[in-house]
Amino acid sequence: MDLTDKLELLAALKDNEAQKKAIIDGFSGILILFDTNLVAQWVNEATRIAFPDAIGRNCHEIFCAKNSQCQGCAFTRALETGLIETSTQRVEVSGGQSEEIIFDITASPVNNEEGETTGIILIAQNVTEKYNLEKQLRHTQKMEAIGTLAGGVAHDFNNVLTPIMGYTEIIRLKLEQDGYEGERVYSYLAEILKASKRAKSLVEQVLTFSRSIEKKAVHQFLHPIIKEVMKLMRMTLPSTLTIIEDVDENCGRVLIDPVQIHQVLINLCTNASHALNGKHGTLVVKLAALPPSGDGKKWVELSVADSGSGIEPEDLERIFEPYFSTKEKTRGTGMGLAMVHGIINAQGGHIDVESEVGKGTIFRIRLPMVTYEPSPVMADLGQLKGGQGRVILIDDEAQVVQVTGEILKNLGYGVVGKTSPEEALELFSSSPDDFDLVLTDLTMPGLTGLELSRRIKCIRTDIPIVLFTGYSDLVSKEEAKEAGIDEYCMKPISMRDLSTVLAKFLAGGGL
Repeated sequence: MDLTDKLELLAALKDNEAQKKAIIDGFSGILILFDTNLVAQWVNEATRIAFPDAIGRNCHEIFCAKNSQCQGCAFTRALETGLIETSTQRVEVSGGQSEEIIFDITASPVNNEEGETTGIILIAQNVTEKYNLEKQLRHTQKMEAIGTLAGGVAHDFNNVLTPIMGYTEIIRLKLEQDGYEGERVYSYLAEILKASKRAKSLVEQVLTFSRSIEKKAVHQFLHPIIKEVMKLMRMTLPSTLTIIEDVDENCGRVLIDPVQIHQVLINLCTNASHALNGKHGTLVVKLAALPPSGDGKKWVELSVADSGSGIEPEDLERIFEPYFSTKEKTRGTGMGLAMVHGIINAQGGHIDVESEVGKGTIFRIRLPMVTYEPSPVMADLGQLKGGQGRVILIDDEAQVVQVTGEILKNLGYGVVGKTSPEEALELFSSSPDDFDLVLTDLTMPGLTGLELSRRIKCIRTDIPIVLFTGYSDLVSKEEAKEAGIDEYCMKPISMRDLSTVLAKFLAGGGL
């Protein structure tokens, strides 16, 4: 081989080396060549940037700043078996903030001509984001499953509440019409209705916790909600916790969904209890009106303070991030404070946190005070507007058909009740002009309320249809409109509200 051939071969070797280097340095993952003593001999460009002092150090020193090998690492298994090995390693990366990073690791033995292992090529891919997304997906799927279960429970529970509320209101109406004056009986009936409405509210809370449903912001005093939540907290939090309420009942109203502010306060109180971890301490819940700000706005401040262990400064910066939690993994998902932050921000408010390690934490929520315009006073039962017309009522629950039918009759309507949507459709098809309005449940065997509505509208387009459901999250307003639904209302519904809905379509005289 002459000199020219040698130079050409040398040039080809350099080109080949340059190509290999370009390929290796173009790889975005970590690639390191270790000797059999676990000491790094060579790294690619991505590793050089991430770990500038990797050369000459052990694998566990580079990634974990540890003095010993990680359990189950593919590196040591590859040395033992002489085969390509893989593993997933969770490593704590120390620095300004302790952080867990997840690596998918592949360890490939490097063998000499005699087949002896002289080193290990280690490839590590940071898959932390992938794992977090999978965790988020699992959480979403879990919440969807809970939402489906909650929807079924809500539907059944509201069907149970419908006859309780309905018959109670019918009894009260009949007593008033007969001139009965026993105040104690009226107070008993009022308590039944109050308890039923509270049960309805609890169903709404279950649905709100389990999935995103349309929230209803109202002009609301906060002190009744605080007292209600704290009554629950006193029963559920440890007796080692001293609860102090400092609530100014003269604070103005704010615009917020009552169920959501329940969630916020329960979450903050529960966090305060966890911060004390069973030790004796105090929880202070305070409500006060703040002086007007520079732009003249008035604010209400709700604060929750505890005398717990406090929060480290580096954790305080991330406290409202989704899935970030200072608790043990068995005690929460890290979604609570992110949810609280989202609720308060959505209502134009602010939430701040102050904490001192060893002394405690205080969360301050500020919500804008709103000018309240009272709604017209609701009429008594005896002044309800009745109606004229014939209603076909469809629900697969016989009790719901019975009690709703009684309410409609007491309001002056003619009623035909059916528990089978197929029978109702057959009856309507045979005499569509005999009816003035359709009142139907949504979830029924055979035909759903939407399917029934579409078929009825095909027979007679001008007949009003009201959807009567125990779980509004199963149908959107757009779906209802497309199916021909003119109005929909939630079970259980009061006699007054039902009369108001029907009066939109069927005019009539007072009772």
